[in-house]
Amino acid sequence: MNNQTKATLTVLSASLLLSVASASALEIKSGSDKVQVKLYGEIDRGVMYADDGNQDKVFHVDNSNSESRVGLNGEVAATDCLTVGSSLELKWQANPSHAVSMDEESIAGEFSEELVELYFDFKNAGKFSIGFGGMASDGSSEVDLSGTDLIGNAGVGDVGGGLFFYDTAVGHYHDSEGVGTTVSDVFKRHCCELFNRITADGLGKRNRFRYDTPEFAGFSVAVAAGELKSYDIALNYSGEFKGGQLEAMAAWMDPGDSHDDDCGDYTQINASASVLFDFGLNLTAGYGQRQVDTLPANGEDPEFIYGKIGYKFDQLFSVGSTAVSFDYGVYENADDQTIDEEGTATGVQLVQELADYSTELYAGYRVFSLKDNTSADYEDITVVMAGVHLSF
Repeated sequence: MNNQTKATLTVLSASLLLSVASASALEIKSGSDKVQVKLYGEIDRGVMYADDGNQDKVFHVDNSNSESRVGLNGEVAATDCLTVGSSLELKWQANPSHAVSMDEESIAGEFSEELVELYFDFKNAGKFSIGFGGMASDGSSEVDLSGTDLIGNAGVGDVGGGLFFYDTAVGHYHDSEGVGTTVSDVFKRHCCELFNRITADGLGKRNRFRYDTPEFAGFSVAVAAGELKSYDIALNYSGEFKGGQLEAMAAWMDPGDSHDDDCGDYTQINASASVLFDFGLNLTAGYGQRQVDTLPANGEDPEFIYGKIGYKFDQLFSVGSTAVSFDYGVYENADDQTIDEEGTATGVQLVQELADYSTELYAGYRVFSLKDNTSADYEDITVVMAGVHLSF
């Protein structure tokens, strides 16, 4: 991002924040009487404690599961069958929970684009979107009805991703060549993402053209073609059944030229599903595999499998719903396809809603473990995080 772009984003961000500060006193209006404007956003701050087996530290972070942000959405009902709209959303993170490390405790915050798009939503023909936004596969591994995805989901590297594994065999974080392995190296689920978005799932967000079909019997299809010859397709389902609800998503993607040359060409499939029963029990599962065109000798395609079981109490406390869950994931060969590498992530999550304040309190505990077939002996990394998420 060049300096001029950063300056423009800063000015836009300041204007949005000024609108937030004055929203209680001034009604937000468009320059056109036909356009409805909505201001929205969230602040998500937490305290994170990490222990890598060699040292420990406390961090003050912005939760990368749902980053602090502010946005404007404008819509106009052009006809009875067509809605034309636009979205401008900017993200701001100081000390992102996926990036802080023992060597880098303080990371200055800056604004970056999250959504800058136009869309044309036809009642019977589907939705066409153009600009910076989610590709069709965005979120394909993180469908989650547990109510605890704010602190733990298939993107386990969103909290603690910048931490290095300590190798007791050499007494250091790096090998003899000065190369270290971070949590995000092992648990990022895809390789060498050009846009450096370990929080993204599938192809994440980028400049693209996207089409979403109308929903039919709970099913819909999305296709997208993005910059650098990237494209993907996804099948979505959302529906209710007697006694509960089910959501699911499956996607196939090709990153085009947006991967690092060290990774080689590849395609990827991702899928996830989550079921929530009316009495509170919920089950969530996710899977992904990358098919690398040219693997090293005896190499294996990276893949992961993730599962979660939870329970959601509607009236445990009068202030709002309470959700608890336990999850476990196995992530193989994401960092290096030349060795038999396996990372496991085990976690416990708690989210308490404060309904009258549009706020959620959350806490989570996770252990990252890494094993490979070399002489390395990695210590487990333990991460505990608690925080507050406020939406407006």
